[in-house]
Amino acid sequence: MGSEHHTVSITADRTALTDPARLAAVRRYEILDAPTDGQFDTIAAAAAAVCGTPIATVSIVDADRVWFAAAQGLDGVAQVGTEPGLCASAFCAEGPYVVNDAVTDPRTLDHPLVRGELGLRFYAAAPIVTADGHHLGTVTAIDATPRELTEAQSSALGHLADQVAQHLELRLATIKAVRAERQLRDDAEQRAAAAAELAAQMRAAAAVQATTPHPEHCQLGGTAGCTAPAELKIADSWGDSAWGCTTHVEEAIINVRSVFIASEELGGLAAYLNR
Repeated sequence: MGSEHHTVSITADRTALTDPARLAAVRRYEILDAPTDGQFDTIAAAAAAVCGTPIATVSIVDADRVWFAAAQGLDGVAQVGTEPGLCASAFCAEGPYVVNDAVTDPRTLDHPLVRGELGLRFYAAAPIVTADGHHLGTVTAIDATPRELTEAQSSALGHLADQVAQHLELRLATIKAVRAERQLRDDAEQRAAAAAELAAQMRAAAAVQATTPHPEHCQLGGTAGCTAPAELKIADSWGDSAWGCTTHVEEAIINVRSVFIASEELGGLAAYLNR
């Protein structure tokens, strides 16, 4: 029964690892392989201090690796594999995941971190869970000596994992704000470039049309009328044309897609297309 349960657990872990919605949540925070900012280092140090262990990590679990956003006591180690039993199982738990002695626990006795040089014996982790329920990774305390985790220590690990989730939300908000600002700046630059191009076209057209017979005043002022000098002729896709001042011509071209600057011989779009 124990072996069967362990096999089912491994299958569930692999399913959780590769869940597309979860992986999309991991990627939206753009945290994988990002330079450390110190906040996760502080959380890892706090986890080690609370649990009295020489090693603690803040891990983000990808589909094929466990990446350390912070690692206390694991100098030079940036990531490990997704073998079941430790991080790759703990991240999808609904609460604390504790291994008191890894060499006797069937979940972990064959794990490389247990059988290898690290000689892991004690492992305690709290899952990092987003507000919309996606499990991203863990805050973990590790030791090469078997030990027990107290209720207070377990609670503290959970609070530290919550802090990581909150920090990730702040990170996401910052990413969105920076991109929105960049988009606004790009839009403004594009509008400025388009306005400059239109102004140049209007100046060139006004110079050409200056000697063409045209009404004295702008015809684009609507019911209120406009007494500004008529300088440019515009036409639309319906074949209508009119003379206007530079202000009203620019307004018409910007606000009505089908309006364009007419050359001196044009009465409308048909003539424009067949000139």
